[in-house]
Amino acid sequence: MTPSVTVYHQNDCRPCHTAMEFLRQKGVPFVAKNVSEDTAAQEELIALGSRSTPTIKIGDEILIGFSPSKIVKALGL
Repeated sequence: MTPSVTVYHQNDCRPCHTAMEFLRQKGVPFVAKNVSEDTAAQEELIALGSRSTPTIKIGDEILIGFSPSKIVKALGL
């Protein structure tokens, strides 16, 4: 079973959009939360211990930045 995936992103963040496209190409469903437009999402991001985007929450694992190999490992693909 694939763990839940949340991507915290911003409008003009190229690595954010690359990460989301990577997940789409892998067929991984995810929730996208725009911290530029959603104060609650921004608070969630800070609560995770990050102030950077993309921050990707896969199950209980937090990945900061876009690293395809780390995403694949965290997903068990």
